[in-house]
Amino acid sequence: MKLFFAVVVLVFLLPFMGYSQKSMEFTAGAGATAVNLDLLVELDEVTGSYVTDWGVANYGLSGQMFIASKGNLGFGVELMYQYLYWYSVRIPYGTQPISREYSVGAIKITPILRIGTDKAFNVDVGPELNFSDGLRLGMLVSGNYFVPVSEKIDIPLKLRLDIINKVVATGALSVNGGIRIKM
Repeated sequence: MKLFFAVVVLVFLLPFMGYSQKSMEFTAGAGATAVNLDLLVELDEVTGSYVTDWGVANYGLSGQMFIASKGNLGFGVELMYQYLYWYSVRIPYGTQPISREYSVGAIKITPILRIGTDKAFNVDVGPELNFSDGLRLGMLVSGNYFVPVSEKIDIPLKLRLDIINKVVATGALSVNGGIRIKM
């Protein structure tokens, strides 16, 4: 459901959010997430619970719109859905333990500062608002390289790190690609 909501917002709302935008980017990516699941279960579940299985592959879809620039700085906003990881826990409950499985993902809104807007290579940084079991703060850092296709279209290639302050610190590293349309 979160993925569907993110796609609907990206497709239908982003094009109408501003009339002075300089570019729009749509990317998809995949990677791995670093998270201390043992500590997460220790802090978030009842005493005696433990992790039985997990998966740390992540993937995401994002839309970015850059609306202003000054010198080699660009200013924009991103809307993203990112699936982060899953894990199973065994929870003690009398003589019959309970097993639970959790899938963790987030819808993110990020104001972005892009450094190096006039070059093929630049860096994006920004504070993330992660909506996943409430509001969690985070940080985006992304190294970007743009392959020109035409005067108005580029292919962005990105190495991205999302740091999320959830119950425990989580770091999602991913490789992303997509399309940038210059306005």
